[in-house]
Amino acid sequence: MNVTVNHPSYGEIVYSESFWTGKKSLTINGTPLQGLSKKEFLFDEKKILVKGNYLLGASLQIENEEIALSPKVRWYETVLAILPFIFVLTWGNSPALFAIIPIVGGAIGGALGGVFGCISMLLMKRVQLPIYKVLVGIGIFGLSIFVNYVVAVVILQVV
Repeated sequence: MNVTVNHPSYGEIVYSESFWTGKKSLTINGTPLQGLSKKEFLFDEKKILVKGNYLLGASLQIENEEIALSPKVRWYETVLAILPFIFVLTWGNSPALFAIIPIVGGAIGGALGGVFGCISMLLMKRVQLPIYKVLVGIGIFGLSIFVNYVVAVVILQVV
């Protein structure tokens, strides 16, 4: 994930973070900064601290100034992201509900719910307007139910 911020004092700040490894890199005005640790960088004899991450909201702390790189996660984004996981585990592990609409639960359902939760959070971070974030979250939730239903039907046909 790459984030570019134009700051009046420091110029163009480019923040990069790997989704898979969490490795962070920072560039100010085209100059890559030397990493002191996973969260600290050195710029003109000043230590820069990176707080947070791309998904939950990242910011830079340069001396006493804090520069926002990505917005913090709102409560409704968190709820929409964990909804597929909670719904699938609740519905799929209840025999009475499973009889109505078969949805795979347990380890398979939990894994699929976790994957769809991560996808939902990533896609909601790319959208700016809150109504679109809610629509993306609901759409991914519906897609996760459909995929879990298909997997349950396939498993039932095989058994």
